[in-house]
Amino acid sequence: MKNLTFSSHYARAVLYGLEKAGGYSDELLRNNGIDPEFIHSPRARVPTEQFIRLFRLVWGKLDDEFMGRTTQPCRVGHFHLMGSLVVHSSNLEEVIRQSIRCYRLFSDDMVIKLDTRGDEVELSITHRHPELDPDNFLVEWLLMVWHRLIGWLIGRKIVLSHATFQHDLPGHFDEYRFVFPCQCFFNRDRNSLFFSHNYLDMPVTRTPEELDGFIEKSPRNLLIWTDEDDSLTTQVRQILENVDDDRLPTLEQIAGQLHMTAYTLSRKLKAEGSSYQKIKDNLRRDQAVIMLTRQNLTVSEISSQLGFTEPGAFSRAFKHWTGLSPLAYRKQDQ
Repeated sequence: MKNLTFSSHYARAVLYGLEKAGGYSDELLRNNGIDPEFIHSPRARVPTEQFIRLFRLVWGKLDDEFMGRTTQPCRVGHFHLMGSLVVHSSNLEEVIRQSIRCYRLFSDDMVIKLDTRGDEVELSITHRHPELDPDNFLVEWLLMVWHRLIGWLIGRKIVLSHATFQHDLPGHFDEYRFVFPCQCFFNRDRNSLFFSHNYLDMPVTRTPEELDGFIEKSPRNLLIWTDEDDSLTTQVRQILENVDDDRLPTLEQIAGQLHMTAYTLSRKLKAEGSSYQKIKDNLRRDQAVIMLTRQNLTVSEISSQLGFTEPGAFSRAFKHWTGLSPLAYRKQDQ
């Protein structure tokens, strides 16, 4: 984790509200131990500690946890207040519903809803004044915060089956594999995260004292996931990432490595809102994005390296994953 970095896109997004309020300067950044060069360069990566200081700087200067992206500020301390209430909830569903009640008091701009009527749980966030959030950073940030906070409260990383967004596929889409590690769809009706109903009954495992420590270190624990992820989805993903062969192992082979039958593995993955096919698709999507944006490979070469039978099959799959053809995505990134 000590070498973790963040896209300069996110650094500029954090600064947006401060700049709009006339409070930004390179000197201010330097005085707070932040190198402006990391901010201005489009492809730069901001070191973890500087990125955390950047958040705290903007929160403090604006006294606004929404970072100048709503009609009225959400004063620093609201998030801690909400957490202090929901940490006493009996299970995850109560956590989410209590949190939604809090946000209704905090802001009229951000509308958060929980829908449990479908095959999966849908947690959605809508900005009533999207013009104040032109790059959709606040919506993305709050979705990530809610996903990570509620998972931390129950001591589990909640496996997302997929996510939907109202905006177009963004230029920083390759960052989504860390922020939203699931299939992502754009130009949809809502900004939503989808996950299994099984999580809703899970009990809160954190104490008020642990919550105070979590908030005190904020946003560190929201930005950096700990290694305490025992989900089967993550275990399978890690096995696949370490495979040297171009051909990925079968479900039966993976199940054997995990000392269970293929049926048991499929059942347990389904309980997490995942499947072996989804894990493979997400892995190949992430690998494809890296190859397209950071390696000088042709579409045919990428197709072959990812195990597709021919480039057309890869192009169709990539467009399904991202909404763009490989060439269109590469052009957008330039």
